Amino acid sequence: MQELLPVQNINIEKSQIQLIPGDILKLLGEQEGVIDEHASGLVEAYITKCLQVSSPAGAFVFTQALESSSRDSLTIDGIRFDTGTIIPKMLRHSRTYAFLMVTAGPEPENLARSLIKEGNYLEGYIVDLVASALVDSAADQLQEQLRKQALSEGMKITNRYSPGYCGWKVDEQQKLFSLFPEGCCGISLSESSLMNPVKSISGIIGIGTDVSFRDYTCELCSMKDCHFRRVREQD
Repeated sequence: MQELLPVQNINIEKSQIQLIPGDILKLLGEQEGVIDEHASGLVEAYITKCLQVSSPAGAFVFTQALESSSRDSLTIDGIRFDTGTIIPKMLRHSRTYAFLMVTAGPEPENLARSLIKEGNYLEGYIVDLVASALVDSAADQLQEQLRKQALSEGMKITNRYSPGYCGWKVDEQQKLFSLFPEGCCGISLSESSLMNPVKSISGIIGIGTDVSFRDYTCELCSMKDCHFRRVREQD
């Protein structure tokens, strides 16, 4: 049985989570004259509601970054991650890897399901979009705390990369979750590698003196139908 690595739990401040109504409206397919005041009001109301009911949590596990001769994998603590070619390139020169998991908690997605079950389809869809933006912002907060921690030690961080993106298959989640204690942050993983709560994120960040952070990485990813990619391309 693999020995578990120390876990660093991170406090996610709700007051620091940034949810921009305009971004949610773009995800709704905002066009001139299409999104009315009613929909705009629903977005603002459910941003407030989702923040109230959510229970965000996050954690890191740190491992030594070893140089690999492979262009499409990383081997950490005896586990080979078949990441594809993009991620090893983006993590090059890392001294340490920070594996992460973060969640918005089950409450926002439960609210979305309840609204849809009641026939409030627009409201349920809006809550689902808000919940996705919420966990993404929580992950940004987690990443920013790591950046400050690294900076205090004279180092930098890379972007975060998650299974399901940049050629890293979703079923690799099983390997990533094996680094964390069962039930960490209240997140579980199904046999098909889907996280519960659904509004959760896992991934890896590189840390080192010579690593690079890119402000915009959507061009690296093959997921053309990603909601947040569409928002960024509209900006």
